[in-house]
Amino acid sequence: MVERGSERHLTVHNESGVVVIGEGNRVVNVVVPPVRSVYGEQVRRIAPGELLDREEELAELAAFCRSGDGYRWWRADAWAGKTALLSWFALHPPPGVRIVPFFVTARWGAQNDATAYVDVVLEQLAELAGEPLPPFLPAATRHARLLHLYGTAARACAGRGERLVLLVDGLDEDRGVTTGPDAHSIAALLPYDLPVLVSGRPNPPVPADVPEDHPLRDPAIVRILSPSPSARAIRVEAERELKRLLEGSGLPYELLALVTAAGGGLTADDLVELTGDVPYRVADVLRTGPGRTFAVRDGAYLLAHEELAARAREMLGARELARRRAVLHDWANEWRARGWPEGTPGYLLRGYVPMLREAGDVDRLTDCALDVVRHDRMLAATGGDGAALTEVRTASEAVLARGDAPGPAGAMLRLAVRRDRLEQRGGLIPPELAAGWAAVGEVDRAVALARAPGDERAAVALCAVALKLLERGERERAAALVDEAEALALRDREAGRRDAAAAAVAGALVALGALDRAERRLRRIGGEPARSGPLTALIRAFRAAGEDERALGLVRAEPDPRLRAGARTETVRLLAAAGRAEEAARAAREPDPNRAVRAVVLLRAAVLPGAGALLAEGLREWEATEPQEEEGGLRGELVEALVAVGERARARVPRHGPFGADDTVALAAAFARAGDWYEAWALVDALDTQDVERAVLRFARVRLDAGDLEAARELGYLGLMRDQEGFWESLAEAHLARREPDDDEELAGLMSVSRRGFAVLGVWARRWIERGEAERALASVGRWTRLVEEAQLTAPLVGAAAEALHDAGRTAEARALLLSAEEAARRPPRRVTAVRLARTARALAAAGLRAEALDLLDAFPPDGPHEDHEEADLVAALLVAGRPGHAEAHVWAGAGEETWLLAWIVTALITEGTSAYAERLIQQQHGDEVVAAGAVAYADTGDTRRAGTLLERLSDGALVAVVSARLALALDGQGRAAEAAGRLDRAVEAAREQVAVTAVMLPDVVRAQLALGRRAEAAELLATATRAWSMGYGREQPSDLPGAWVVAGEYDRAVRLVRTLPPDLAERGLLAVAVDLARAGRFDHAEALLAGLHHLGPACAGGYTVLAAEHPDPAAARRLTALALHLGPWFEALPAVLGRAPETVPLVLEEAARLRRALEV
Repeated sequence: MVERGSERHLTVHNESGVVVIGEGNRVVNVVVPPVRSVYGEQVRRIAPGELLDREEELAELAAFCRSGDGYRWWRADAWAGKTALLSWFALHPPPGVRIVPFFVTARWGAQNDATAYVDVVLEQLAELAGEPLPPFLPAATRHARLLHLYGTAARACAGRGERLVLLVDGLDEDRGVTTGPDAHSIAALLPYDLPVLVSGRPNPPVPADVPEDHPLRDPAIVRILSPSPSARAIRVEAERELKRLLEGSGLPYELLALVTAAGGGLTADDLVELTGDVPYRVADVLRTGPGRTFAVRDGAYLLAHEELAARAREMLGARELARRRAVLHDWANEWRARGWPEGTPGYLLRGYVPMLREAGDVDRLTDCALDVVRHDRMLAATGGDGAALTEVRTASEAVLARGDAPGPAGAMLRLAVRRDRLEQRGGLIPPELAAGWAAVGEVDRAVALARAPGDERAAVALCAVALKLLERGERERAAALVDEAEALALRDREAGRRDAAAAAVAGALVALGALDRAERRLRRIGGEPARSGPLTALIRAFRAAGEDERALGLVRAEPDPRLRAGARTETVRLLAAAGRAEEAARAAREPDPNRAVRAVVLLRAAVLPGAGALLAEGLREWEATEPQEEEGGLRGELVEALVAVGERARARVPRHGPFGADDTVALAAAFARAGDWYEAWALVDALDTQDVERAVLRFARVRLDAGDLEAARELGYLGLMRDQEGFWESLAEAHLARREPDDDEELAGLMSVSRRGFAVLGVWARRWIERGEAERALASVGRWTRLVEEAQLTAPLVGAAAEALHDAGRTAEARALLLSAEEAARRPPRRVTAVRLARTARALAAAGLRAEALDLLDAFPPDGPHEDHEEADLVAALLVAGRPGHAEAHVWAGAGEETWLLAWIVTALITEGTSAYAERLIQQQHGDEVVAAGAVAYADTGDTRRAGTLLERLSDGALVAVVSARLALALDGQGRAAEAAGRLDRAVEAAREQVAVTAVMLPDVVRAQLALGRRAEAAELLATATRAWSMGYGREQPSDLPGAWVVAGEYDRAVRLVRTLPPDLAERGLLAVAVDLARAGRFDHAEALLAGLHHLGPACAGGYTVLAAEHPDPAAARRLTALALHLGPWFEALPAVLGRAPETVPLVLEEAARLRRALEV
């Protein structure tokens, strides 16, 4: 017998997970450790409380997973215990095995067809593979994505030393093949080349869509499962009871009908409320005789087996099921009318929507997905918005599938706005707040908050929660969270974000002692700043574990010379400190491809006790360095090392050109550290003001390191105008280390407004709370959080104070503090609101609603603070609204001149006929980009004289080609063929000169060539550019050359060209080609390309927006608009929404008004 514990969580007290009365049936209900995949929670519900007499089968399953190939098909009749065995095994795989399970069942939200299989398995595989999970994919693309992820996830697991096994239970219960002529079976989607475990009935027919050579057709894979005596006994009793219930009446029948109609998930209290019967009678029915029919999971009831559920649905019939669902709808309406208060039944927050989806009730499903108050209650119950976002996605898919007439744009717009609000409030929770909830014992809430962003931010937050759990002794769950974070860290394709997440994961793995995995993650961090901390931590961990050679191997493999020098020096220092002088000297003498690195290490090692012999070697290496070896800050490191060993004269003389400011600051700091303050100050006298302040802060750090805190403070005042670079935080930390008075308000005010500064304040708050001054700490927290409204910055202070309050027994105050901070964090930053408002105004103006657009734009004062991306959207909106003067005012009020924004303004001015204003901007010497914009605008409006004049001012070859081509088109349109030919000759000449550098001008040049009848010449130019492309030229802009091929009508050639690029560039290129195809009128081609790019989410939505705007068929355009809303932000789809679904204008204006109010607060 295999047991999982004895803890019970049942409303009905009969000591069983499956409600069965009978001698010898001892079923234990237990708490299963959390499973990382979200689907794992469902597996927990399916799995039995204990597994009896299956040791032999478990051993066979484990052996297959460790080393078996191909398939194993376990067959047995219904009620033999197949699901019990495989669900147990899925939760308890052997070490080194990753199981991806799917259980075919209709009892839990219609999980019985290929669509559900793809949904569930895609999510699990994407997590293992470290790839993003698409928000929506059509059937063809979903299947292709699944096949891709089988291999990707398997390789990712292999890279971690694990084996991926797919497990599908109940293959014979697949209803997908009966849903329509185009439906597919789950069996046909199973891979050829992975180990796969399946189960089902004896001798089932293999679905017709399974290929003849598929492993499922091999009879050798079959394994007969002997029936479980326990399961057989349960079946006999349950089937007899079901028949009796269905043939009877009264309360037992009512309970059965309600549970069946609900799809499971109703508690005893729910059933009391729904039936109006007394609690004792309901509990008695569930606890005794008829209770054999039901299973209970986490206090909620469902039919005990899929066969029972199917039989019950069949016998009740559609009319009776609809009548019982009407009862559930009335119940939901009652709680909605009450405002979804605390105490709302869990079924209405979790189980009701899956039932609506299964019943195809799209209207009610959409209502739930748009219910703000209900989502707020779900947030309060779980701490996150993941379930709410899933509801919105489910409703969005249902609306798309139904294809509302005359179109789903209105519902889709509402759903997209709701999704945006949920994503904004869910993705802004700082990691320290999530960790704070874990510290006060609210672990589920902490995890929900950490997971909410769903990207690299979630990885960082999960690691923060994991470290807090590790501190509090919950190692197993901490390790599970780090595993989840690791999968998330691999998903992001942007290098900076991926590095930040990988660094957090590597640090957490070091803390867990998983040094092998930490090393693998470290090697995937590309940026030196992100790699520095984990590298140092891992070196120390290897040293502490006695694995010195591995520590040295890490150092040798470090690609950044300056970081490698620091790591090597740290290794030498640790060896020397451990009394291992000979090993320290050997480590210092290790060869290095960069002589400057070796010189730094030898010179720094020379100051260690007994290492004086290394000095001469260090000097020889220094003298042999080449100029390029001292780049990247190593020159300053060498100067400091030379002064430290007494070689001041050598340090003062630059060997490879004069010292820069950085080198001089380093030299001055070195003299200060050596105690030669006169020389240090003399060097500073030659520096500019900013560099003087930087040097003074270095001096302050020297005093700080020496323990002279007051002198450090005085020097810090002198450098106050400079970016503080964390000095005041360091000074505060030094005071804390000495446990000196920690109520220095002046020092607190000097600390930078940074996460580190608030972390120091958090230490102060903890000190106050520990010595009984909690009110003082709370007052300080309140003052700082009011002063600095950015929750991302103040979170370290709030998290530390909340943990200290909890540890002091003041948990209610800790929770209140965290709740207040969480509420503040969920308010979107101003920049987020501003971008949405500006883009909405732009779309309204483009749709002819200029008055409404200008009303929104009044929320942006010209002298107000605008970030770069906000400024661009604002300028674009003002230009479309016909206010170029206002747009220019915003540009000049910004952080600095933005040439490309001025180019926009010039284009708009000339297009609207105010060329005098435009000429003033052009003559102000803002560069070729502004001049070219003016020339193109003049050409496009027919003013070829001015266009030609501006063309002569251009020096950039690519811009010359673009302007000449546009001018040629304008002249040709005016019937001036000879002049047009001359301009085109110049365009082609310039393009040929530039084609090995860039392809940006090709679409314009080719378009002009074709217009002037030079198709052969265009083909020759494209062939030349394609040869350059094949050698790597122009690939950084993957849209230009393929776009030129689209202009030439060679659509397939354009696609083939893009597919030769690396995956990330290829996807960008395909999106660009799809847009070009849409604008060229090749709508079917464009839609086919976009259908394969849904996993790109918002980027693909932009393609659908263009396609919807260009498409001539109104019905198709509305459908494409709905897809754009489903995949991306609502405000980016507005050009299509307002153009194709004008009935949505009131909705847009309503949301815009809300945004304006939020911006003006």
